[in-house]
Amino acid sequence: MIPSMEEIAERYSRLYTGAIADILDKRGCRNQVLPFYITPYTKAQKVAGPAFTGHGYPCSDAEHDDTKTRLEMLDRITPGTVSVWSTGSSFDCAHWGEMMSTAARQRGCNGAVIDGGVRDVSFVDAMNYPVFARFKCSASSVGRWDIREYQIPIRIGHVTVNPGDFVFGDTDGVVIVPQDMTVDVLTAAEDIYQREGNMREELRRGVSVKAAYEKYGSI
Repeated sequence: MIPSMEEIAERYSRLYTGAIADILDKRGCRNQVLPFYITPYTKAQKVAGPAFTGHGYPCSDAEHDDTKTRLEMLDRITPGTVSVWSTGSSFDCAHWGEMMSTAARQRGCNGAVIDGGVRDVSFVDAMNYPVFARFKCSASSVGRWDIREYQIPIRIGHVTVNPGDFVFGDTDGVVIVPQDMTVDVLTAAEDIYQREGNMREELRRGVSVKAAYEKYGSI
């Protein structure tokens, strides 16, 4: 029986990104980890769920307002997803903040991963809502950045993120699992996690590294 997406997300959340990245490497998928600068800026530091993607571009028109597109996007967020955004190399504003977090969470979104700026972090922390970003910035995106498209393939660093790809982030970073590999990678990573735990206990009891390695195999 195929597990529900809610169960899949909960099981991923028990793991860590290193195990997921190792499995993807073994499967030949070596460009699935987002750049090192995408890191949690909130106290909540784990996020898991299918990607709800979006893309925007820098804007230099102070009169421009993308509110209509923004509201349409927020209304279409699917419960259980993670909002993942590329920003077109926009560096002079925040692309996510308290109001976006509040609206997205209300729609059932599990968190956000932004290749750009975040603000209102203390307010987002009060919500216990996970936001991963590239930097913090106080400036509003209005007139500086324009939301153009959502639920399309996007690119962050060397990683292509498609709608529905599985997103898993923790304090070490963010890994993107291709949608059709979500369950396979999960079960393989759970096996690694269990074997690592057993090997760790053996080492703590004084078993030699070689003996533990021979018993539990390659980690």
